[in-house]
Amino acid sequence: MLFNSKVFVAFLALVLAVYYWLPREGKLWFLLVMSYVFYGFWNPWLCLLIFGSTVIDYVCALQIERAGDNRRGRNAWLGVSLAANLGALFFFKYTNFFVGSFVDSANLLGIPLQHDDFTLNILLPVGISFYTFQTLSYTIEVWRGNFAADRNFRDFALFVSFFPQLVAGPVERATHLLPQYKHEVRITVRQVQEGVFLILLGFVKKVVIGDRLALWIDPWFATEVDSAPIALMSILLFTTNIYVDFSAYSDIAIGLGRILGYDIRPNFNLPFVVPSIPERWRRWHISMGHWFRDYIYFPLGGNRHGQVRTQLNVMAVMFLSGLWHGASYNFVVWGLLNGLTMVGHKLTSPLWKFLRIQTGRNPVTKWVYYYLACANTMLMISLINIFFRSDTWPVAWSYVTSIFGRNPVEIPVYFYEVAVGTAELPSHYGDGFLFMALVIGVHEWERWGGLRAKILARPWVWGVSSVGMLVYVLLFGIEGPEFIYFQF
Repeated sequence: MLFNSKVFVAFLALVLAVYYWLPREGKLWFLLVMSYVFYGFWNPWLCLLIFGSTVIDYVCALQIERAGDNRRGRNAWLGVSLAANLGALFFFKYTNFFVGSFVDSANLLGIPLQHDDFTLNILLPVGISFYTFQTLSYTIEVWRGNFAADRNFRDFALFVSFFPQLVAGPVERATHLLPQYKHEVRITVRQVQEGVFLILLGFVKKVVIGDRLALWIDPWFATEVDSAPIALMSILLFTTNIYVDFSAYSDIAIGLGRILGYDIRPNFNLPFVVPSIPERWRRWHISMGHWFRDYIYFPLGGNRHGQVRTQLNVMAVMFLSGLWHGASYNFVVWGLLNGLTMVGHKLTSPLWKFLRIQTGRNPVTKWVYYYLACANTMLMISLINIFFRSDTWPVAWSYVTSIFGRNPVEIPVYFYEVAVGTAELPSHYGDGFLFMALVIGVHEWERWGGLRAKILARPWVWGVSSVGMLVYVLLFGIEGPEFIYFQF
């Protein structure tokens, strides 16, 4: 079920109409049933998959705890959890990718094989990448001795399937969400205000900004491009699009949690205007970043074994992050490029420190340097996102060659001609850059002025803002394309 659909509006109205009148136990059972209704709306058979994952990890966690000091037994049951979850994820998401790679390798060796003879007709279950990592974090924490296995199957099943964040995160931790099910739900006026504000903000980001940007830029990614200015503008607008689209889902999820009485972990912390790639990753998709940090980076050694090993660990994490996003060479390249920029930033950190010190002597140069660094980061992220957005390698490569392999003055000449009126922007791209400027402006207003806190601090401002956002959503229509991260 899509958040941005009339069906979900009706579903949420039903949930709220019943939920608030139920006692604590009834609330939990009702949420569990409705979470399965929400997930099974696409395909009821997928409920069997998430239920199976829930049963396996529930049993494995109990057996890990019962094994006590028997390390072999604890490891064996953790292995069952890892094999079941990662096995399902691999089968549904990566089987055809590796089969295709095998066929391509065989053809290079002169062995004639056809992709159609080996490709399986597999439907990727929505949200499997998210709830798989969520349940794995539970069994790993029980194995580490940091969390007691939950005896209440209903509570654990709700932790796995909680509908606000089931499909695209944030990726919750058992240590944070499960204990909330053990206490009476107390919903305050402040929680409802925050929840309504976040839900409406998410819908504005999605249906007013994100869907419009997608409508305008998608045709330019459907085929190969041969214009450097169009390639650059398209990928800049896509970087704006994916930020508003993904953060919109997180805003709605967190807002839904608020009005139901639960606290869901934040997933974004102003990541759109940042001075470096590492800073961007610390603020972007926080719940998933922490998952990779805690269960991949730290077990590999983190930064405890010297600079070379540390940077290799960073590269490994970013490679796996790329592969997690999708079974495609484009995503692998995207992950590796992000890793290389992070390693490059670390290796050149003395230079950036020197520049910060020198420019920091004067308030004007300090802020000029800061926002030039932010612009550079935005450009680097956008260029790397070529491989994220492009569906095929030829399309991605056409963007790379258009931007880097053509006359270096083509882009500035084009924008000069636009400024003097002898050239035109592609249809709606002027509107797209106005949207981008709006997102940056609100982003920085929140950073330096605490915009959200000021709105929520005054009930009448909250009311006017909420009504205004609702009007915009109704004017633009609530229904539209699915969220970008649904494909992962």
